[in-house]
Amino acid sequence: MHSPAGASNSSKNRFEALDGWRGICACLVVLFHVHGYSPIYSWPVIRNSYLFVDFFFVLSGFVIALNYGQRLDSLSAVRRFLILRIGRVYPLHLFMLLCFIAYEGMRAQITASPTFTGTTEPIAILSNLLLVQSLNVHDSLTWNGPSWSISTELWAYVVFALVSVWLGMRNWMLLIAAVAAPLLLMQLSHTGMDTTFDWGLLRCIFGFALGVACHRIHSRWPGPGTSRPLLATVLELAAVAAVIVFVWAAGTGALSFLAPFVFAAAVLVFAGEGGAVSRILRTPLARWLGTLSYSIYLTHFIFVLLLPTVIKRITHLDLWTPMPLATGQYVLAYGRNNLEGSLLYLATLAVTLAFSAFTYRWVETPGRDWTRRWLGRSPASPVAVPQPNGGPAPSP
Repeated sequence: MHSPAGASNSSKNRFEALDGWRGICACLVVLFHVHGYSPIYSWPVIRNSYLFVDFFFVLSGFVIALNYGQRLDSLSAVRRFLILRIGRVYPLHLFMLLCFIAYEGMRAQITASPTFTGTTEPIAILSNLLLVQSLNVHDSLTWNGPSWSISTELWAYVVFALVSVWLGMRNWMLLIAAVAAPLLLMQLSHTGMDTTFDWGLLRCIFGFALGVACHRIHSRWPGPGTSRPLLATVLELAAVAAVIVFVWAAGTGALSFLAPFVFAAAVLVFAGEGGAVSRILRTPLARWLGTLSYSIYLTHFIFVLLLPTVIKRITHLDLWTPMPLATGQYVLAYGRNNLEGSLLYLATLAVTLAFSAFTYRWVETPGRDWTRRWLGRSPASPVAVPQPNGGPAPSP
C-alpha cells in the first residue's frame, strides 16, 4: 500500500517497487535453472542469477524489520510472529513437497531408472517436513531444490526474533553479522556465494542482517523520494546498472561475496520509490509478478524437470543435445537448435506463471488466512511481512 503523496515512507508497510523487483528476480531464478539449447543459457546475467536469492534475503530482512522490529518485545510476541511466518511459508512448501513425492512415485511406475534415491531419498522427506534440509544435514539439495532458502530463512526468523526479545537488535550486532558471515563463507565455501544445503544459513543471515540495517538507515534517511524525482531517477538507473554489471561479472568467485552489499544499496534506493524506474515497477504487470514471486520461486523447479519428460513422451524424441560454449567446452542442453531451446525457456516460464497464479489463490492465500484466523486475527486485518523467495519472502 502506498502512503499518500508527501507522507513519510516510514509510515508504509509495503513497497510496491521492491515487490516488482522481487517478481523480476524470481523469474530470473527460473531462467537460471532451465538448461535450454539457446543463447539465453550463456548470458552471464542468467548464469549468475543464483545471486538473486541474496536479494530476497536482504529484502526479507528489510521488510521483517519494518513490520516487526518494534513489536517483538515478549516471548508471546515471538510466538505469534513465528506462527504467522510458518503459516505464510509452510503451506506452499508442503504442497510442493507432496507434488515432488507424487512425481517421483509416477517415475517409479513408468521408468526403469532408480527412484527414491540420492536427492529424493525417503529420509530427506522428514528433513524437508521439518525445514532443516539446508542446515548441513545432507550432502546435496533434496526434493524441491529451491526450498533450501525457505529452510534457512525460517531459522533466520527464529534468530532475529529471539535476539530481538532477549538482547535487543543492536547496530553492533548487525555489523558483526555483516562482517563475520562473509568471512566465514569465504573460508567454508568452495563455490563463492553459491552455497545452499551446507552453509546456506550463514548466507541467509548475512543478507538478512544487511536488510535489517537497510531498514534502520532508511528510517533515518529515506532518500529523495518524490520530492526530487530527477535525482531519484538517476539513483535508480545507477542502482539497476550496478546490479546488472555486478551479477554479470560476479560468477562464483570472491567477488560474489559482495552480492548482499550490492542488493542492500539497491533496496535503499528503491525504498524511496521516487523515480521513473519505480513507476515502471509499480505497473500492474510488475506488481502481479511481485504478488506471485514466492509461488514462482517455489513451484518452478518441478516444471524444469517435468517439461522435458512430457515432451519426450509425446514426441518420442530425446532432445538433450551437447551444446558448444564460448570456452570450447560442451554442456548437455535441451533442444536441437536455438529455437527449440529458447522455446523451452518460454514454456517453462509461462507454465510456472500460470501454476503460480493457481497456487497463490488456492494454497498460499488460504494457508495464510487460516493461520490468522487461528490466532484470532481477521484475514482482512493489515499484516505486513515479505515474501520468502531464498526465495522471495512472502508478504505478511
